[in-house]
Amino acid sequence: HGAGKTIIARLYVQELLLRDDVKRCLIVAPGGLVDQWQDELFFKFGLRFDILTNQLIDSNANLNVFDTHPLLIARMDQLSRNEFLQDQLKDSEWDLVIVDEAHRMGAHYFGGKLEKTKRFLLGELLGDVTRHLLLMTATPHSGKEEDFQLFLTLLDRDRYEGKNTKTADTTGIMRRMVKEDLLTFDGTPLFPERIAQTVPYELTD
Repeated sequence: HGAGKTIIARLYVQELLLRDDVKRCLIVAPGGLVDQWQDELFFKFGLRFDILTNQLIDSNANLNVFDTHPLLIARMDQLSRNEFLQDQLKDSEWDLVIVDEAHRMGAHYFGGKLEKTKRFLLGELLGDVTRHLLLMTATPHSGKEEDFQLFLTLLDRDRYEGKNTKTADTTGIMRRMVKEDLLTFDGTPLFPERIAQTVPYELTD
């Protein structure tokens, strides 16, 4: 956190919109972050995104709400739990879908059996309806290699299909921003160096 994932994503969105490469963009984020996304896209970049609310859905009663709103922000669980919305989503096409806090879309192996969560199924659906898919997270790896590779199938199904315990090669599909490597424009470290040391002390009675 703090490495500016969301700001970079917003710059990316703005750039692609300016180039006319992206006309339709859907942002999927946890409920608590959708207002923040909308505010920052508008106040910092002048981009007007609508939030997918019940009111918006009702006002598009006979239409596909995803077709009528080309710049849209939706709550992750609203989409993952609502089959009606998923059916409409299946019929829509996007140039770019961004998922914030994407690690929440994990799937897991339990006793060798693959368990796909509703959020993971949503991730698969999003990948099917968009040209570009951007998954953002500060914690992509839970420590279980096979679960991490399931997560990567959202980006490239063929490349990571099947249970694999070898460390995944993420060349070309994953960009890691390590805080210590981030520099300002003049080349100085953006974050101060962290030095950890053990200080011995004795407890009194």
